[in-house]
Amino acid sequence: MKTFPVGYFNFNENSIFNFQMNRWYSFGFISYDEMIAAGKRIHNFEDWIKVFHDLADQAQKNGNMLACATYLRATQFFALGDTRDENGELLTISLYEKCMSAYELAYKNEAFEYVRIPYETGYFPVIYKKHKNNSRGSVVIHGGYDSFIQEFVPMLSYAYERGFDVYLFEGFGQGEVLNRCGIKMTPDWENCTSPVLDYFGLENVTLIGISLGGYLAARAAAFELRIKRVVLYDIIYDFYASFMSKSTSLSRIFIDLLLKHEKCFLWSIIEKKANQNYFARWLLEHGCHVFGVQNLPQYLNHIKAYNTRDLSSKIRQDVLLLAGSEDIYTVFFDQQKRALTSAKSVEGRIFTSEESASHHCQVGNIGLVLDYIFSWIERKQ
Repeated sequence: MKTFPVGYFNFNENSIFNFQMNRWYSFGFISYDEMIAAGKRIHNFEDWIKVFHDLADQAQKNGNMLACATYLRATQFFALGDTRDENGELLTISLYEKCMSAYELAYKNEAFEYVRIPYETGYFPVIYKKHKNNSRGSVVIHGGYDSFIQEFVPMLSYAYERGFDVYLFEGFGQGEVLNRCGIKMTPDWENCTSPVLDYFGLENVTLIGISLGGYLAARAAAFELRIKRVVLYDIIYDFYASFMSKSTSLSRIFIDLLLKHEKCFLWSIIEKKANQNYFARWLLEHGCHVFGVQNLPQYLNHIKAYNTRDLSSKIRQDVLLLAGSEDIYTVFFDQQKRALTSAKSVEGRIFTSEESASHHCQVGNIGLVLDYIFSWIERKQ
């Protein structure tokens, strides 16, 4: 059975850098010692890009293409805005292509399949692995705001070893759909999920949505009845409210009023201040790429649509809610649970720091959360 490292480590003093370093480390492809050394050299986005690109080059020279791909993925993560490479191409796009080439080499001998499902002017990529006989059922997995399906291959391996047929796909605003097809993210996730189920002829499906995928999967489940079980890994009850949750009540009221006036001069002042925070800057600049918005007020108005308040009552499946005790989205755990008034069943768990699983998507103990998810799936089938 696929195993994962356990522990949430202090690789960097900045919380967003440290979380991302733990994220890449948690899948078990890169060195703890290299992470410790890298963390001492990273103080800003520019340092991050240089350090991880150097690590990718070294991994390639050593013939470790999976580490190389992981380091390139990390490099690309903070390649923000309209920064260009030496050829004048957007850095985020050129790094994406390098990362995909590395993943292709790393996985060339793996026994999974890849297909592109046509959709309008683009397609949805799917990595999948099926049993010839005696499958325990179909599990469909997708990410959220900032992931590639190649990152989830260890989850595919884990689920397959437990007897399931597994399908990893990217939809609107994700990975290949965003960076090669130019299709931005919209909330109507059933329009991504249904074509995948159609293509493979899937029924009685378990859908797992990771990160912002917790919202997206809930949305798909509300409108796609072939989904019988849905896992919100983790919950995203209200993306906008979570973003604003650290602000004072007065600040939230002020921003809500100001959002009715996107061209107000005050936004330039607010955006400048927001950019002093690494997390806020990344969230906005990446959001402009994913959603196709241009500035902070457009971004905030756009993410208001990503909430499950109105659609939760439409979900009739078995639902599993996951959260970490230190995650900003967990404040809405009880509200999300209460909102699922029509669900066949609702279970949930808030993971803790003692389990090394208190952060977003249980980074630090991926094995624990997968054990929990798949034990739940097996009980609910």
